[in-house]
Amino acid sequence: MEEKLLLKIKKELCKYSNIPKVLCDYIENAIKKDAKEHLIPVITNKKERKTVLDAIDNLFKKASNITKLSPDKLIKASDFRPKDTDIASLDAVIAELRTIIFLDNLNLYNIIPLQAKKDEKCADIIATGGSDKYVIEVFCKISQSPRRTITNEISDSLTYKEDLFRHYIDKSRCKKIQLDKTAKKYKCNKGIMVMVLNDQNIFGFLTSADECTKILSKISTELDWGSNYYFSIVTGLIPLDIIYPPITQ
Repeated sequence: MEEKLLLKIKKELCKYSNIPKVLCDYIENAIKKDAKEHLIPVITNKKERKTVLDAIDNLFKKASNITKLSPDKLIKASDFRPKDTDIASLDAVIAELRTIIFLDNLNLYNIIPLQAKKDEKCADIIATGGSDKYVIEVFCKISQSPRRTITNEISDSLTYKEDLFRHYIDKSRCKKIQLDKTAKKYKCNKGIMVMVLNDQNIFGFLTSADECTKILSKISTELDWGSNYYFSIVTGLIPLDIIYPPITQ
């Protein structure tokens, strides 16, 4: 059964010119390891498989057009390892691709993904906007919102947002030294922290750009890093892809 499934998937993957081979290797490794917690249910379902592969192919195509890098070079820059079949490995790649597209939508340019050198961590991306040069750190939040009922919907919403807020604060504090070190190396004068959300339940709790802006404003106040740092939430829905404070050029 496994061999037949692999042959079928490999045949389908050949149709996607923008999906790098190492990602195909990752899918194969995940199937062999029976990584049921994230990949198998999608990949084994023909209808879902096409939707997911179409979306991944489109992300690589868009990011490749923006950066002028091939999909193979893009995934290499993300430090992707196909033998690491943990869900976070794939999500990190997708998050960087979505961030590249987000930065392009902000009218930033010269968007360059950075590949970490051995034993030396660095931020994920650098970009230019007007007379400013930005260093960008990307991290994911894959979360499950509390179970919603008619009686606890309001409290669940508050719990979810507080969890999102605390996660953002903790991640940002952990990564600031890395962000600043990369900024110094590439002579960047501004920094952006980007949290990419991979949670369909988000749309039940963050329903407007104003709501996202309020959360980011609270994060900015809590961290108190100064005017050269920006904070962003990327959901994949353009109206809810917000940066605070707004970038003006």
